[in-house]
Amino acid sequence: MIAGAVLAGGESRRFGRNKALEVFQGVRLIDRAIANLATFCDPVMVVANDLIPYADLDVPLVRDVVPRFGPLAGIFTALYFSPHPWVFVRATDMPFLDLSLAQAMVALTHTPQAEVIVLKKGENFEPLMALYHVRCLAHIRRCLETDRRQVISFYRSVRVHAVEESQWRLYDPEGMSLWNINTPEDWQRTLELKNPPESAHSGGKSFKT
Repeated sequence: MIAGAVLAGGESRRFGRNKALEVFQGVRLIDRAIANLATFCDPVMVVANDLIPYADLDVPLVRDVVPRFGPLAGIFTALYFSPHPWVFVRATDMPFLDLSLAQAMVALTHTPQAEVIVLKKGENFEPLMALYHVRCLAHIRRCLETDRRQVISFYRSVRVHAVEESQWRLYDPEGMSLWNINTPEDWQRTLELKNPPESAHSGGKSFKT
């Protein structure tokens, strides 16, 4: 079993209000993110600086150990409180998740020595669509102590299993699992999607390793 973590600690500055509470197709983004992870993670926790907006949620709420440090601190907090060695991390502003892709990523946790399992898009990592092992904790702590805020700051110190774009697009050809909402314009584009993914399917396939 693996744990799931929805990172909701952002201040939504570019959006102008707490986007986690925005409603898409009748469901708040925070609820949608939790529901997506709950299909294969137990428990699913919400990690944030301010927990008051999420007091009505029926999942563990965890305050960032290092407040206002960004998503890297959120990942650290999720790993610190996880009851399982692996945590699947998602941002609350990523409304679509292809479950067959997620499950293929989870299957890679059996890869010997892997400590991060992450998608790549082009040459870039997608660190908020990733699995992290608790062995990353010490490496992340060093980043926090030295004010290195970029999520991938510790990647050179751990064993990273990168899933290349040619592999993950077999599951999610449109890349909707990486769709995220940062601005009101992003939100408007989301609302205007003609055929937004409703729920992901489970293909039960695995990546070739």
